[in-house]
Formats: sequence, C-alpha cells, structure tokens
Amino acid sequence: MLRKIKVSKSATEEEILDECKKQASHTFAIQLVGHDSCKLIRGPTVEVVFQTSPPTDTVAVVVDISSAGGAIKIGEASNNNLGVTAVGMVGTEDADSLVIMPWESGWWYYTIGVITVRYIVKV
Repeated sequence: MLRKIKVSKSATEEEILDECKKQASHTFAIQLVGHDSCKLIRGPTVEVVFQTSPPTDTVAVVVDISSAGGAIKIGEASNNNLGVTAVGMVGTEDADSLVIMPWESGWWYYTIGVITVRYIVKV
C-alpha cells in the first residue's frame, strides 16, 4: 500500500529529509538504519510514459504535481491476468503539497502531465 507524507511546497531539502525520517513507517525506518545520511537527487524532467524504476538506493520518491495537473502511478509485478497490480497514485488532488512516498523494492512508476520527481537515496 502506498503511503503519502505531505510537506509544504516551500520546504527546503533539509526539511524534506527530516520529515521523511520523522514520519516514515516502521518498514521504511528499517531501511534507514545505518544510513543516517540521505540526499535528494533529481528524477526525470519530462513525462515518463513507460514503467520506470528509481535508482537502486532509493528509500522514497518526492513528487510535486503542478497546478496544471498530472499524476504519478505506482505499480508492481503480480501473478494476476494483467501481470501487474496498482500500488497507488499521487494526482491533482495532492497538488497543494509535496508528497513523499516511502519506496519499496520491486515497485515501478509512470507519470502523466507536468510533475517534478525527486528521489531520496541512501549515501
């Protein structure tokens, strides 16, 4: 299940990283043990229409939906008839905030419209 952590669009990089650590689920917190140092890196700057995975050391994805609208849809492989399962999405209803999504290995995403994607990665 997708977890959304919302922060102000004006949040600094340090505030985003602090909020991520503070609000993270138990599973996500385990990923950070021994990796107190994380950093934000830029993701794609154009619409991603194919299944895409973030860098291997990604612990969360930060999404900024523009006022013009857009969405990021997250899925994972499945044994159902389609071969995929929807995990969740961040869309226009979340455009008033930055959204931090703790990331699970095996998930992928694609985007629609105008959004900014950044990754929180372990260093």
